Amino acid sequence: MDSGVAQKPHIVLVPFPAQGHINPFMQLAKLLHAAGFHITFVNTEFNHRRLLRSKGPEAMKGLPDFRFETIPEGLPPSDRDATQDPPALCDAVRNNCLAPFLELLSKLHSSSEVSCIISDGVASFAVKAAQELGIPEVQFWTQPVVSWDICNSMNSTGEALSLLKYI
Repeated sequence: MDSGVAQKPHIVLVPFPAQGHINPFMQLAKLLHAAGFHITFVNTEFNHRRLLRSKGPEAMKGLPDFRFETIPEGLPPSDRDATQDPPALCDAVRNNCLAPFLELLSKLHSSSEVSCIISDGVASFAVKAAQELGIPEVQFWTQPVVSWDICNSMNSTGEALSLLKYI
């Protein structure tokens, strides 16, 4: 690339792998792209396959400055149209996503400097990865404020987590 040409700022968006998180992140990604940012949207492999089935593979092509990448969440294969088990998904994301996300960020950062990571408020692995690599990170909270309040006040026994299923 010509060093005299200004590159678009590159933002990596990382939603929690659930529909109520992915949709608002996609809306944000489209707004940022329209404002001139280079976007990398990171989905889990399971959710990316679902997106391809619902929108078709052509929906993911044609925009070099808006791309999709995937990371594994570490759950065993399941029914392709089923919702993944929420407690298992939470554990898998917390325990399995940091290493593949770090690997992806290193790959992205080597080809085009990553300006910022926007991660879901419950995707703590993205915060850790940003800190490790020295990339600025912002959290985007997609859920109602009461959910944040409950998570923020969660004690070590996880009592508040059991309340979240009723919200």
